[in-house]
Amino acid sequence: MIKPMLAKVGDTKLFKEKNLVFEPKLDGTRAVCYINSNQKLINRRNLNITYRYPEIKVKIKEKSAVLDGEIIVYDKKKIPIFNLLQRREQVKDKTLIKKRSKELPATFVVFDILELNEKYLIKLPFIERRKILEKTLIENKNVELISQTTKGEKLWKKIKEKNMEGVMAKDINGIYHPNKRTRDWQKIKFTKSMDCVIVCYTQEKRELSTLGLAVYNKNNLHWVGKVGTGFSEAEQTEILKRLEKIKSETPIVEDSKIKNLIWVKPKLCCEAKYLELTNDKIMRAPVFLRMRYDKNPKDCKLNQE
Repeated sequence: MIKPMLAKVGDTKLFKEKNLVFEPKLDGTRAVCYINSNQKLINRRNLNITYRYPEIKVKIKEKSAVLDGEIIVYDKKKIPIFNLLQRREQVKDKTLIKKRSKELPATFVVFDILELNEKYLIKLPFIERRKILEKTLIENKNVELISQTTKGEKLWKKIKEKNMEGVMAKDINGIYHPNKRTRDWQKIKFTKSMDCVIVCYTQEKRELSTLGLAVYNKNNLHWVGKVGTGFSEAEQTEILKRLEKIKSETPIVEDSKIKNLIWVKPKLCCEAKYLELTNDKIMRAPVFLRMRYDKNPKDCKLNQE
């Protein structure tokens, strides 16, 4: 299995640089699609999630291929909404999967090709992979080729108007680096955010008052703060149900000085936005954005931003 390439954090200065193309940064679940006599959609946790999206039928003009892309759910305005996608994730009941696939159809947006007819393409420049992808992929109602432009500022304004996540900047000469962050791919986001491991929670004024968050610094978990805003009542109920199943007798993060914490095993991930990191690498004014069931806790690292 090929692990998806990751992106470094960039800024709007990239819009002035040469040899870059820009794509919308989509708010969904990353998936690598393996196509031969059948197809498999594999997420970042190396899980086969094909069964969740029966409406996604990827077709190509060749015998086999490995494609990289994002699974999203559009709203009525054709804007990817992660909350809609969450209603498709973690569903295992076949009847409910079928029902949701009609109510909230998902789209697989393809942005790279890693292998064609059992031949690796990851060492080719991105511009060459794109040409091969355009000739190979057959688009349909639930499978799209991502749009591209050299006019980053223009795309940035459009994305901002639609309140989408941000823009990806890709080096046209860059190769594909599985499971690595390099300058070949950079993400330019409207807000700072971090994928974190949930290590504890509190029950002060509500059933679920705050979540205690940490990230991995090498092999150890580093405390990055508590978040108590951003989740709805429905989300609180669902998260608490999952946390109660993974309680831990011992503290998970040794350097946390906060009392009355209920510790849990580091198995669940979420994304939080924040103003900035302090010198101690603690998030200032964090706000819960969403659960990340597609993330492996070990991928929530201190250097991700």
